[in-house]
Amino acid sequence: MQYKLIAIDMDGTLITSDKKITERSIKAMQEAEAAGAYVVLASGRMAANVQVLAQDLGLHSPAICGGGSQVLDADWNLIHTCYIQPEIAKQVLDVCKEMGLYVQIFEDGNFIFEKHTPSTDVYYGISGLNPVEDPGLFEREVINTPKILIIEEPEKLKEVQAILTERFPMLNIGRSRPTFLELNNPEGNKGVALRVLAEKLGLKQEELIAIGDNQIDAPMIKYAGLGVAVGNALDEIKEMADYISADNDHEGVTEVIEKFILGK
Repeated sequence: MQYKLIAIDMDGTLITSDKKITERSIKAMQEAEAAGAYVVLASGRMAANVQVLAQDLGLHSPAICGGGSQVLDADWNLIHTCYIQPEIAKQVLDVCKEMGLYVQIFEDGNFIFEKHTPSTDVYYGISGLNPVEDPGLFEREVINTPKILIIEEPEKLKEVQAILTERFPMLNIGRSRPTFLELNNPEGNKGVALRVLAEKLGLKQEELIAIGDNQIDAPMIKYAGLGVAVGNALDEIKEMADYISADNDHEGVTEVIEKFILGK
């Protein structure tokens, strides 16, 4: 078997538009593990949420969470983490406040926000993390978080991304969904996380597959020996991919596992 690990983005890649994971996809992932491959969920979601999903799927591989800011082993021990520098995180929150944006930080399995809005409910429905309202969020002197998340309408979010990219060139800034903008330490992206994990597992770059659909997947798609974009991926992601599979509603992940790992 040439490929020994597949890193799979979840939202927009593994998960369908109606928020499901098909039985065929689950079977393919379990068969890949049975064949000796690592099936790594590589998500913008934080570890507490990804762990529950991995266990529900019957997977026993390491995971990449928080957009690459967290790497966990198969027993869910944290083996690598990369936080945003606190002073930079504070500056980002100050700009978000000035712009009137909905913004979240993350602590100990919780997501923290200043004031409850419909965006809070959207994220809670997706993540399952514990929501914590902190009216003093913007007044905190120290911000310790592996990731900052902004939730806004797609067109506004593109404008926000351009502004923040210019203001904070020291951060990795990319969309994980049309309405989600994620900010990480540049060393906390999915590509670095995949490299760290591969080194710990003793795997070569050419033995890795990475599959995704959006901007935060780009670093791991570039790094993997086989970078894959699902059919519904952004054009910029397709352009950098080595292979384009079916979309997330037509089991693109399953196609890749069966073709490149199981040899079906």
